[in-house]
Amino acid sequence: MEIFLEILYSLGYSKRETGKNLKILILFLVFFLINATHSQEKNLQNFSISDGLPTTIINDIAQDKIGYLWLATDKGYSKFDGVNFINHTQEKANCILIENNKIYVGLKNGLLILQNQKSTFFESKEILKIKKIQNQIILATVQGVSELRGDYIQPLKINTHIDFSIINDIVYFKNTFYVASIKGLWHIDKLYQPKKVTKISNENFTSFLIHNDKIIASTLLNGLKVIEGTSIVKNILTSKNTTSLKRINDEIWITFKGNGIEILDANNYTFKRKINKYNSPISSDIKTVIKDQQNTIWVASSNKGLYKYDATIKNIEPRVFIESVSVNYKLIDSLNIKKLALKPNENNISFIFKTVDLRNPKNIQYRYQLNNDFTPWSNLNKVDFANLKAGNYQFTIQSKERNLLSKKVSFSFFIETPIYQKAWFIILCIAILCLLLAAIVELYIRKINKKNQQKLDTLKVKNQLLTLEHKALQLQMNPHFIFNVLNGIKALGNAGDFKELNKTISQFSILLRSVLNNSRLEEISLKDELETLKNYLDLEQKMNSISFEYHIETTLNNIDSEEILIPPMLIQPFIENCIKHAFQPNKADAKIKLIFEVRNSFLHFTIEDNGIGFHQSKKEKTNTNHQSIALEVTKERIQHLTKYNSFSIEEIKEQKEIKGTKVSFKIPLKTDY
Repeated sequence: MEIFLEILYSLGYSKRETGKNLKILILFLVFFLINATHSQEKNLQNFSISDGLPTTIINDIAQDKIGYLWLATDKGYSKFDGVNFINHTQEKANCILIENNKIYVGLKNGLLILQNQKSTFFESKEILKIKKIQNQIILATVQGVSELRGDYIQPLKINTHIDFSIINDIVYFKNTFYVASIKGLWHIDKLYQPKKVTKISNENFTSFLIHNDKIIASTLLNGLKVIEGTSIVKNILTSKNTTSLKRINDEIWITFKGNGIEILDANNYTFKRKINKYNSPISSDIKTVIKDQQNTIWVASSNKGLYKYDATIKNIEPRVFIESVSVNYKLIDSLNIKKLALKPNENNISFIFKTVDLRNPKNIQYRYQLNNDFTPWSNLNKVDFANLKAGNYQFTIQSKERNLLSKKVSFSFFIETPIYQKAWFIILCIAILCLLLAAIVELYIRKINKKNQQKLDTLKVKNQLLTLEHKALQLQMNPHFIFNVLNGIKALGNAGDFKELNKTISQFSILLRSVLNNSRLEEISLKDELETLKNYLDLEQKMNSISFEYHIETTLNNIDSEEILIPPMLIQPFIENCIKHAFQPNKADAKIKLIFEVRNSFLHFTIEDNGIGFHQSKKEKTNTNHQSIALEVTKERIQHLTKYNSFSIEEIKEQKEIKGTKVSFKIPLKTDY
C-alpha cells in the first residue's frame, strides 16, 4: 500500500486526490482477480463419482493413440472417451504406461498388461512407476527396481540401499540411470551388475523431468534440483509435498499434495502462476497432470476426481481409428495386416471404430463404405457385414466433428472363392458326374433286365393263380346246390307260398349276382364276402335236409370290414364241405361257427363245426370228386397268397372224444387305405 502511495505522490497528486485514486486502484485489482477466477471456472470441468468414476482418488493418467484416457485409481483402472467411464475393478492402481498398443498398469500386487482386449497379470511388489528403457519394461517398486522378463518379473540387484528402498521414479539419460528413492538420488552406470553406483543426495526424491539437456528432479520437501552428471547445479524453491513434474508447452507444471499446482517458465525456471483452491474451484491435492492430443490439460486429484482444463481453444482435425475387427464374431489378434485373407466360410465381418474427442465427445459422426459409395453420416461406431461373397474388399471409415473431417482409414481383406466354385473343381465334378451317369445307366440296364425277369416270374405265378381261380370259379358253386334251390323254388310255387317264393328267389339272385361280380375281381371287401356267405348259408338252411345253425364272429381291432380286402370265395368251399359231410342226417343241434380275427398284421380265418370229425367224414363220402378238387384248389390258392398261411385241418376233441372239425389259416392283412 505504501508503495502505491509513493507512486501517486511522485506523480504530483495531493493527499485528497491520492486517497481517491487509491480507492479506484483497489477496486480495479478486485475486479481483475474476480474476472481471472471466473475465467478459470469457465474453462474448468470436474468429473467425479456421479459422472461414472469408481472413486475420487486418481493416481495417474495416460492417453492411448486413439485418444482414450486411462486412469489409475484406488479401485483399479478406468477408460474414458469424454462421455463414459468404463471401470475395471482391481487392486489399487498407482501408474499407467502405454507403449506399442500395450497398456501397462502398475498395481498394489503386481503388473497388469492389456492388449487386444486380453489381459495378463504378473505378481510382484507394489509398483509405483513403469518406464520403458532400452526396449525393456523397468518397474519402480516399494522394494527396489524390477524388470519384466518374458512371463515373469525379476527383481534387479543393484545394492542393498536401493534394493530394499521405496523407488519413486527411474530415468535413463546420457547412457546413465538415475533412480529416485525415499532415501536419496542415485547415479548408476547400468542396472545389471553395475560397476559404478553414486549417491547424489540423501533427500526424498519423487519424480524426474528431462529438460534442456538436463535432469530436473523433484524432492518431497525441498523443491526442485537441476542435475548435471552427478552434481546438483541449481536449486529451485517450490512448495512442499511434490508429487509430479510435467512439461506442458513452454511451462513446467509441478503438482503438490495440499498446495495445488505451481507453474514455472521452462526456460529460466521463474515462477509464473499458481492454481489451487484459493484462486480456482480445484482441489489442492493433485497427483499429476497431462496434456492430451487436443492440447487440453487433465488434472488428477487425490480427493475430488478428475479435472478438465481447457487452457487454449483450437480446432484440431479429428482422427478415426479402427478399434477391432471380428470374423465370425471372433476378434482377430492384430490389425497390422496389409490384407487379411479369409476362408470362404469366414464371411461375417464386424468393425468397431472410434474417434475420441474429449472436448466435444457428443458431436462425433461417422460414415463408411465397403467397395461402394459412402453411407450417410450417423453416430453409430459399429457395423456388421453378414454373408459376404468371395472377393476383394476394402472397408473405409471417416469421422467428422462439426465441419472438421478426419482422414480416411481403410482395412483390406480378401475372402477366398469356395472350392465348389473353382474351375478345377467344376471340371472334376463334371468328370465324376459323367462316370456316375455311365454307372447309373449300366445299373439301370441291369435293373431293367432283372425287373423283366421278375415280371416273367410274376406272370408265371399270376398265370398259375388265374388257373387256380378259374378252377375255383368252376367249382365254387355246387350244381347239386343249384338244383336243390330250383326244386325248392318250384315247390314253393306249387304250394302257393308266394311270399316265401319271392324271398327265396331274391336271395338266390343276389347270391348268383355276387358270385358272378366277384369272379371278375382279384380282391373284394370282407364286408361283401360276409354278405355273400350269409346269403349262401341262409339258402342252405332252407333247402338242405339237415337242419343247422351258423354263427359269425369278427374281431377286427377297430378296422371297418369294408376296408379289409381278401380274395373272393375263399371260405365258401370249406363251408359247403362242412354242410355236406360233417353232420349225420339225424343230427339235431348241428352248428357252424365262422371266426374272422385281425392279429399281428394277419387276417385269421377259422371254420368250426360240431360234426363227426374230419377223418370220419372222409370215410363216409360217397361222391368226393367235386369237393375234393374244390378243397385242393382253395388250399393251393391260400398257399400262393403267403408262405406264412399256417393252413391246418384238425379235429376238435374233448377227453379223447371227437366233437367236430376246425379249419384255420391266415393271410396278410390288406386294407384299401
